[in-house]
Amino acid sequence: MRVAWAIFKKELQIYFVSPLAYVFLGVFLLLAGLFFYMGVTSTGEASLRVMLGNLGISLLFLLPLLTMRHFADELRGGTFELMMTAPVPLWALLLGKWASTLALCAILLAGTGLFPAILAYYGDPDWGVVATSYLGLFLCCGAFVAAGLFSSSLTDEPVAGGMLGVVILLPFWIVGNTSELVDAAWLRELFRQLSFLTHLEPFSKGVIDTAAIAWFLLFTFGFLFLTWRSIESRRWR
Repeated sequence: MRVAWAIFKKELQIYFVSPLAYVFLGVFLLLAGLFFYMGVTSTGEASLRVMLGNLGISLLFLLPLLTMRHFADELRGGTFELMMTAPVPLWALLLGKWASTLALCAILLAGTGLFPAILAYYGDPDWGVVATSYLGLFLCCGAFVAAGLFSSSLTDEPVAGGMLGVVILLPFWIVGNTSELVDAAWLRELFRQLSFLTHLEPFSKGVIDTAAIAWFLLFTFGFLFLTWRSIESRRWR
């Protein structure tokens, strides 16, 4: 774990010594403010549902842009071979990179804490729903980052890795909305269970659904495993 912790700190520092983290924070807070305004004015309720729902799809597009450099830069710069010969366990490398980006996600989400505070000043928001909604969004971030790392491991072009990450994630977001177009009941249910929206819904209602948590964790560890296999295959090419 000491090695993973060192990689975590190094990767997180890289974010903040470049303008990248600050640009993402600015864009994310701008979007959050816009969605917050839209939600309050359109519903007339002291609710964060619209803001948090739209932030979910926004993160689907933004996070692959954060993860796209993690392995693609190493492959393009010719340092991948050096990284593979270093006395660093592959699991520690993956865990450090994944956790550093997830920590940045936590900072992004914490930055939106201003908006629940505004609601509390003018109204009486349901803090249980607020807490579970943020928990669901954080679990979603973990899954997005894992898929983004996998896409980055497939190419030496960072932009291509970012686009591929979106291509991988987007079907898991929209598949639930297309389930009603399918006649077979078992296929409709399969599509529904594959959708991020299905598993985010309980959290948006103030419910901590252990099945939904298990789904997010399975998705996350599944893509981390695929990333591990992808890197391992490159080691022997």
